[in-house]
Amino acid sequence: MRFVCLLFGVLATALVATGCSGPGKEAMRAAMTKYELRESPQIALAPLRTPAGLPVRTDAAGADANWFALKSMQLAQNIERTVADDAAEPAYTPWRERRGPAYPGDFWRSFGRDVKELLPTVWDDTKATFTDPMAMIGFGLAGAAGIVINASGSDNCVANHFTRNGSQLNTFWDGVGDVGGNPGTHFAVAGAMYFTSLARSDVKTYEVSKTLINALSINGLTTLALKGLVRTRSPNGDPFGWPSGHTSSTFCFATVMYEAYGPWVGVPMMAFASYVGYERIDARNHDFSDVISGALIGVAIGHAVSQNHEFRIFGMDVLPYINPERGVFGLALGKQW
Repeated sequence: MRFVCLLFGVLATALVATGCSGPGKEAMRAAMTKYELRESPQIALAPLRTPAGLPVRTDAAGADANWFALKSMQLAQNIERTVADDAAEPAYTPWRERRGPAYPGDFWRSFGRDVKELLPTVWDDTKATFTDPMAMIGFGLAGAAGIVINASGSDNCVANHFTRNGSQLNTFWDGVGDVGGNPGTHFAVAGAMYFTSLARSDVKTYEVSKTLINALSINGLTTLALKGLVRTRSPNGDPFGWPSGHTSSTFCFATVMYEAYGPWVGVPMMAFASYVGYERIDARNHDFSDVISGALIGVAIGHAVSQNHEFRIFGMDVLPYINPERGVFGLALGKQW
């Protein structure tokens, strides 16, 4: 028994010694390397992941070094391209210099960018509104109209007329003015325009919707601030009567639409805004002075914000240019200092 065990031990030692030396060793190592690289490509990336100064994998040494180096280079290049593609973002143009979504065709990325830019753009429009000469004239006229109309007794005359004759509008038409003139309705319409234009990459509607959102926001905050400061009582007992929020918001909306689409859209919108003002008086929710002042405030803010959103090139306005003497017609760039 001992002899048989000794014989097997000698044979095993001889096989190992002959198999792990000479040409057999190199052939075995080459076969194993090719198999590992074929079945597990990550082995070729070991030199890329190994910290500097530490020994790297040498499975292919002496077997097929050129093939191993080529595969390592190809895999490294693929990784670089993948990382670059993942890190790359669509080109972004700052809101002051662009028209349309920040990332055309990418709904959610553009929406996220607009959310980040909302406060800066509203603040920019606010500064433009309260430094615009025409807007300041409008605010001045709104204050003067409120004082003059109330002091002259016109508010009382209008109130007495409706007290004697009653409301001229039935419940349905009163609701049309109430709902159609509500600032919440205007924000809903502007929001629907915004999301639709963002989904369809409609640059014109997108720009108009953003102008509407900013103008309505500034108008709403201004109206609430004036109501809190002045605190006049409306006919329905509301302690915050002047100016009319429904009227100012509707005229602001109508003014932006007029500036964006011209009289074919703007005139009907202005007519509806006038109807809202009349409904506010007819329903005895506001006095005559509340409505007139609200209309002037809405027009002033809508115009100023629309002007601030006009397309500019390098900070200059794009203006029509006409030279009758030379018969030249075109566009010009202009800037005020």
